[in-house]
Amino acid sequence: MVSPITITTTTNNGSNSLSGKVTIRNTITDIDFDIMDRVRGALIGSALGDTIGLYTEFLTPEIAKDYYGPNQQFSLVEPVTKPYQDYHRDRFESCAWTDDTDHTLLIILSYLREGELKPEDLAKRLRVWCEQGLLVLNRLPLGLGNTVGSVVLNPDYLSNPTETAFEKWLRSEKYIAPNGSVMRTIPIGIICLQQTQSQQSQQSQQFQQTEQAATGTTDNDPELELENEVFRQAIRMGAITHADPRCALSVSIASALTRSLCLNKIHTESDINALLERAWSYVSTKYTNASPPIQTIMDKDEFSRHVYAERLEELELSDRQKMGYTYKCLGSAIWCLRKVLIGEETFKTAMVKLIMSGGDADTNGAVAGGLMGALAGYERLPSEWRDGLRHREWYNKKIDQLGVVLGLMEGVYEREEDKDTQMDGGRSGGMLSEEEMKRREMEVMEKILLAGKQRAEEAEAKRKAKSSSKKSWFNW
Repeated sequence: MVSPITITTTTNNGSNSLSGKVTIRNTITDIDFDIMDRVRGALIGSALGDTIGLYTEFLTPEIAKDYYGPNQQFSLVEPVTKPYQDYHRDRFESCAWTDDTDHTLLIILSYLREGELKPEDLAKRLRVWCEQGLLVLNRLPLGLGNTVGSVVLNPDYLSNPTETAFEKWLRSEKYIAPNGSVMRTIPIGIICLQQTQSQQSQQSQQFQQTEQAATGTTDNDPELELENEVFRQAIRMGAITHADPRCALSVSIASALTRSLCLNKIHTESDINALLERAWSYVSTKYTNASPPIQTIMDKDEFSRHVYAERLEELELSDRQKMGYTYKCLGSAIWCLRKVLIGEETFKTAMVKLIMSGGDADTNGAVAGGLMGALAGYERLPSEWRDGLRHREWYNKKIDQLGVVLGLMEGVYEREEDKDTQMDGGRSGGMLSEEEMKRREMEVMEKILLAGKQRAEEAEAKRKAKSSSKKSWFNW
């Protein structure tokens, strides 16, 4: 499927060094190019779900329907759909994603820079994002969730991210299981496409016995080993902010589904169901056998109610007290995937039904868009969304570079030459100064105040027009 890639590592004096210049030259000799279309579909599809989801985030279905009308047509190309007017939406750029895709990009940028999935590097990038935003695109840290913020901004976070997140979870009495880790996990499944059987066999010598002891399995099926590696990587990368086993299960499923969809291994609902059950078995056994054991509220019936829901209404996505629950996000994404897989919905129709359910619509849309995009591919994404996505050209370039590194595209990638992957986003002035941050925040506040003033003026004009109409009727 994928040909080997050549990695040349040199320093200025020509000696081999992992800290030197890394050039990746990839020449494709035998590859299914449909995989790259699915990879691009997953990542851009996730960004589209995030972007379209902002239109209804935190709204009730009733308010969403009242504002956007019964037909609910959304467009990111002219004429661009005007979003519901409120303080929340006033902060964001038009036709742009939110924090969900920002965090997805942090994983991609980290992998391009480091050449492997490194939780500690992602932790550093999350800290920079929480403090300064996505610097490479000059984006503020808008939409920062409570769990991510409280964990990542903890003074001890960078010294031990996973332990900090775990302690936060313990202090919540093992209650919090929000969707902040599953929203960013789509690229994990894509990055794990690089795990060929030969690579996996080398790695499995190091951790296979540990994994089997933790999960109680003895199955040496190569494909199952590869899938277990996806579970393992997803949990590692998610645990630096979200410690709850329900979050671990959610990232395992979303990541493994993404990989399987990109490899065209999901053909029926039975394929989805089998993966769900394997993930449940892996995660529940792993946490039960942990030392010390982690007693949690993982409940198979609760899990099943979400991932086997037949109607979106069953998930109660707009429940204000629970809208951020990881199972709601996972369950709604799987509902969308099922409907598109069996031909009852398209990417567009399923996404519209999902976001018109309100609640945490951008995060639900991001995960659903990633899974549906991996199934449909980039070329089959709705053009009126895809072609109007802000920063689309830049994002596609990063996906191309990721494809080269993963051996999915021909090309050359100069790791040290890619300034976008630096912690400061390649800014000539480095990290933002306190004065620069205040200036950016003031610009956002001015934007919000201006939008609020405009709404007030429009409301007053409508009131006067209505009053004038009544006077005219009485005079008659």
